[in-house]
Amino acid sequence: MAEIMPVEDRSIDLIISNCVINLAPNKAKVFREMYRVLRAGGRFTISDIVSDQPVPNYLVYDTEKWGNCLSGALQVADYTNGLMEAGFQGIHQVSYVPWSRIDGIQFLSLTLTGYKPTEGRRPDSLGYATLLGPFRRVVDEQGNTYTRGEPLSLSAGASRLLCLPPFDGLFLLSNSPVPVGKDDSRYLAVLPEQAACVWKGDYTIFTGPFVEVEDDDQHTYRRGEPLEICSKTLKVLESDAYRRHFAIINRATGEVAGSAVSCAPDGGCC
Repeated sequence: MAEIMPVEDRSIDLIISNCVINLAPNKAKVFREMYRVLRAGGRFTISDIVSDQPVPNYLVYDTEKWGNCLSGALQVADYTNGLMEAGFQGIHQVSYVPWSRIDGIQFLSLTLTGYKPTEGRRPDSLGYATLLGPFRRVVDEQGNTYTRGEPLSLSAGASRLLCLPPFDGLFLLSNSPVPVGKDDSRYLAVLPEQAACVWKGDYTIFTGPFVEVEDDDQHTYRRGEPLEICSKTLKVLESDAYRRHFAIINRATGEVAGSAVSCAPDGGCC
């Protein structure tokens, strides 16, 4: 029924789901149905089992794993991209829990929220946005690129997008361009330690609300795509400013006794 909802167009304010979409053969159709029945400004909050890698056919056709919500798992990137392609915006992680590991594939229980955009003119007081941090650079779901501290003129769609809850505290919204420098208390950067780091099998998955972001240590994170990180980067991503935007997994199958890697003076080592 999730693929053909017996509900009128634009008649629902909120959709909630707990590991139902995982079992649907055509998940893209479910996402389109969700978008169809939601009113403009409505939102979804869904929990589902997702994977960090493609699920191979021998698991896809394992009936027992289907019952455990594993065989039907999409990769995080495919899940978030499917929601965005259906029309949703502001897609972001509410929470995640490591769920299971099968043959090196990490499964997560991931809770996401997203919104059906509204329409209308841009509010007069929201002509510009200045990224405050902690990211050095971000690309939103409409393709706009923001660099920390530099004001950017907003379209009507971009201004409505940045008014959504997941962007609270990330931007300064104003009716005129307001640059924010490093000496401004609103400027937020989490710099890595200038010290050796160790590789221990940790990976991170960026989970929104942007399609791409960059930190202060030369890492580019694309939503839903795992990226291997060392201990130095792990500490940055576990900080209060970053934690809500990432899921952390570990692919090591045993204790890791890696040697420390010296970092370059400019901070780039992992």
